[in-house]
Amino acid sequence: MGAPAGKSTGGGTGKMLNEITYEKHFNSSKGNRVEFWITNFDYFDGIDYLAKLFCKKYQMQADKKVEGIFFDFIKVHTNDIEYVLIWHEDIGTLLYNLNQNTDNIAQLEAQLSAIVQEINSSLSGN
Repeated sequence: MGAPAGKSTGGGTGKMLNEITYEKHFNSSKGNRVEFWITNFDYFDGIDYLAKLFCKKYQMQADKKVEGIFFDFIKVHTNDIEYVLIWHEDIGTLLYNLNQNTDNIAQLEAQLSAIVQEINSSLSGN
Protein backbone atom coordinates (compact mmCIF):
# COMPACT_ATOMS: atom_id res chain seq x y z
CA MET A 1 0.00 0.00 0.00
CA GLY A 2 1.27 3.51 -0.82
CA ALA A 3 1.85 6.48 1.42
CA PRO A 4 -1.11 8.11 3.18
CA ALA A 5 -2.91 10.74 1.13
CA GLY A 6 -0.83 13.86 0.70
CA LYS A 7 2.07 12.54 2.76
CA SER A 8 5.69 12.06 1.81
CA THR A 9 6.83 8.51 1.20
CA GLY A 10 10.21 9.37 2.76
CA GLY A 11 13.54 7.58 2.39
CA GLY A 12 14.87 5.96 -0.74
CA THR A 13 17.90 6.88 -2.81
CA GLY A 14 15.81 7.91 -5.82
CA LYS A 15 13.67 10.37 -3.86
CA MET A 16 13.34 13.76 -5.51
CA LEU A 17 14.17 16.88 -3.52
CA ASN A 18 10.81 18.62 -3.78
CA GLU A 19 8.11 15.99 -3.72
CA ILE A 20 4.67 17.27 -4.68
CA THR A 21 2.19 17.10 -1.81
CA TYR A 22 -1.17 18.59 -0.96
CA GLU A 23 -2.92 19.85 2.12
CA LYS A 24 -6.61 20.06 2.94
CA HIS A 25 -7.62 23.66 3.60
CA PHE A 26 -10.91 25.08 4.90
CA ASN A 27 -11.54 28.40 3.16
CA SER A 28 -13.40 30.49 5.75
CA SER A 29 -14.05 33.30 3.25
CA LYS A 30 -15.96 30.80 1.09
CA GLY A 31 -18.17 29.23 3.79
CA ASN A 32 -15.45 26.79 4.92
CA ARG A 33 -15.22 25.30 1.45
CA VAL A 34 -12.83 22.33 1.47
CA GLU A 35 -9.93 22.98 -0.89
CA PHE A 36 -6.79 21.02 -1.62
CA TRP A 37 -3.70 23.20 -1.93
CA ILE A 38 -0.85 21.60 -3.87
CA THR A 39 2.71 22.33 -2.77
CA ASN A 40 5.92 22.09 -4.80
CA PHE A 41 3.88 22.24 -7.99
CA ASP A 42 5.24 25.42 -9.56
CA TYR A 43 4.91 24.40 -13.18
CA PHE A 44 3.93 26.56 -16.12
CA ASP A 45 0.41 25.47 -17.11
CA GLY A 46 0.29 23.13 -14.12
CA ILE A 47 -3.51 23.18 -13.95
CA ASP A 48 -3.64 22.24 -17.64
CA TYR A 49 -1.52 19.19 -16.81
CA LEU A 50 -3.70 18.29 -13.82
CA ALA A 51 -6.84 18.64 -15.95
CA LYS A 52 -5.29 16.35 -18.56
CA LEU A 53 -4.53 13.73 -15.90
CA PHE A 54 -8.05 13.89 -14.40
CA CYS A 55 -9.51 13.49 -17.89
CA LYS A 56 -7.27 10.57 -18.79
CA LYS A 57 -7.40 8.70 -15.48
CA TYR A 58 -11.06 9.33 -14.53
CA GLN A 59 -12.70 9.83 -17.96
CA MET A 60 -13.56 13.45 -17.16
CA GLN A 61 -13.95 16.33 -19.58
CA ALA A 62 -12.30 19.72 -19.22
CA ASP A 63 -13.88 23.04 -20.05
CA LYS A 64 -11.83 25.74 -21.71
CA LYS A 65 -9.29 27.40 -19.42
CA VAL A 66 -10.34 30.82 -18.14
CA GLU A 67 -7.37 33.14 -17.81
CA GLY A 68 -7.44 36.16 -15.54
CA ILE A 69 -4.89 38.70 -14.41
CA PHE A 70 -4.19 37.11 -11.02
CA PHE A 71 -5.58 33.60 -11.51
CA ASP A 72 -6.57 30.96 -14.08
CA PHE A 73 -9.06 28.15 -13.67
CA ILE A 74 -10.32 25.06 -15.45
CA LYS A 75 -13.42 23.05 -14.61
CA VAL A 76 -13.25 19.28 -15.10
CA HIS A 77 -16.40 17.22 -14.84
CA THR A 78 -18.21 13.97 -15.41
CA ASN A 79 -21.86 13.20 -14.69
CA ASP A 80 -22.58 14.80 -11.29
CA ILE A 81 -18.94 15.54 -10.36
CA GLU A 82 -17.40 18.93 -11.05
CA TYR A 83 -13.97 20.03 -9.87
CA VAL A 84 -12.43 23.46 -10.20
CA LEU A 85 -8.66 23.62 -10.68
CA ILE A 86 -7.19 27.05 -9.94
CA TRP A 87 -3.80 28.67 -10.21
CA HIS A 88 -3.64 31.86 -8.14
CA GLU A 89 -0.57 34.07 -8.01
CA ASP A 90 -0.70 34.35 -4.19
CA ILE A 91 -1.62 30.74 -3.34
CA GLY A 92 -0.39 28.61 -6.21
CA THR A 93 -2.38 25.58 -7.34
CA LEU A 94 -5.55 24.46 -5.59
CA LEU A 95 -8.68 22.53 -6.42
CA TYR A 96 -12.07 21.85 -4.93
CA ASN A 97 -15.30 20.03 -5.65
CA LEU A 98 -18.26 22.28 -6.47
CA ASN A 99 -20.57 19.85 -4.64
CA GLN A 100 -19.20 20.07 -1.10
CA ASN A 101 -20.67 16.91 0.42
CA THR A 102 -18.56 14.47 2.43
CA ASP A 103 -18.55 11.69 -0.17
CA ASN A 104 -17.56 13.98 -3.05
CA ILE A 105 -14.78 15.59 -1.03
CA ALA A 106 -13.44 12.15 -0.08
CA GLN A 107 -13.58 11.06 -3.73
CA LEU A 108 -11.67 14.15 -4.86
CA GLU A 109 -9.02 13.57 -2.20
CA ALA A 110 -8.60 9.92 -3.24
CA GLN A 111 -8.33 10.86 -6.92
CA LEU A 112 -5.92 13.72 -6.19
CA SER A 113 -3.78 11.46 -4.02
CA ALA A 114 -3.47 8.94 -6.88
CA ILE A 115 -2.58 11.69 -9.36
CA VAL A 116 0.02 13.24 -7.03
CA GLN A 117 1.55 9.81 -6.51
CA GLU A 118 1.66 9.28 -10.29
CA ILE A 119 3.34 12.66 -10.87
CA ASN A 120 5.90 12.03 -8.11
CA SER A 121 6.68 8.59 -9.53
CA SER A 122 7.25 9.99 -12.99
CA LEU A 123 9.43 12.82 -11.67
CA SER A 124 11.57 10.49 -9.59
CA GLY A 125 11.96 8.02 -12.45
CA ASN A 126 10.24 5.16 -10.62
